[in-house]
Amino acid sequence: MASNQRYSALQWAVFALLVSVGLVAAKMVAFFLTGSSAILSDALESLVNIVTSGFALFAVWLSAQPRDREHPYGHGKIEYLSAGIEGILVIVAGIVIMAVSGWRILNPPELHSLGLGAALTLISAVISGAVGAYLMKVGRVLESPSLEADGVHLRSDAVTSLGATLGVFLVFITDIVVIDAIVAGLLAIWLLWEGFGVVRRAVGGILDEASPDLLNEIAEVLEEVREEGWTAPHHAKVHRLGQTIHIDLHMVFPRYWTIEETHEASVIMERAIRRRFGAKAELMVHMEACRPQGCASCDMSECPLRESEFSGRDAWTGERIALSVRHK
Repeated sequence: MASNQRYSALQWAVFALLVSVGLVAAKMVAFFLTGSSAILSDALESLVNIVTSGFALFAVWLSAQPRDREHPYGHGKIEYLSAGIEGILVIVAGIVIMAVSGWRILNPPELHSLGLGAALTLISAVISGAVGAYLMKVGRVLESPSLEADGVHLRSDAVTSLGATLGVFLVFITDIVVIDAIVAGLLAIWLLWEGFGVVRRAVGGILDEASPDLLNEIAEVLEEVREEGWTAPHHAKVHRLGQTIHIDLHMVFPRYWTIEETHEASVIMERAIRRRFGAKAELMVHMEACRPQGCASCDMSECPLRESEFSGRDAWTGERIALSVRHK
């Protein structure tokens, strides 16, 4: 990630932390004014936001540090750990809110100042929804899982705030107090769903889960610069480390080519990958010598070792380059 991108990511992480603090303050005021379970659940979820935003700030800072001897691939994985912790805390918040709502269904409290409480939570919903949506966008652009997870959390915060507002409004017009606790329980279920989704994506990043879209994009880049004699890309493996992408790939070249010729081919591919994915992208090409069974898909026009006629180049797709064998 370039220095200006690192600075931008840190700025947004700080901004997310400040927004979280402001939202908690507003919602706690609304809870003390009303005594609403739904507003309390919303405030607890926002309190988790402060912790996670703080950790996201640390993760963004650490992932931007240059690689060193102890961490030759850099520190990008910390962002997936940060996102995973954030998801777990969202799940914990959902469980706590569900327990509180269950208690309050059995023991309905007396509610006050519902109009003012609804106004505060509605304003909070608008703010957290707008900031969350933009953080998700920034996180994807800067390839920062921590910022994206923070955005997801703020978006969830907006949903809980809207739900709390609805619950308070329904109590206000119906005078049925138990509705407040039921809405809080529904919000808890929403938080559990969102939390599990964040954890799922974080675990996928830590375990280098294959991305079909990313493999297709890599195949597209290779196809664009493909030259005569390059055949059967396979065994592609992609490691995402925050903003860094590391690609391992096997490629087959004519077996009579010199080391210099195959090296020049790998340099062309590396440059193309960096043009598409940025300076932090790395491509490691394992060069393999061709075999007779590959002659039919090899377009080398003047090959002294050809044993069968050329029938057509094979299409390079994400599925194709991920195969563990040269030929289907």
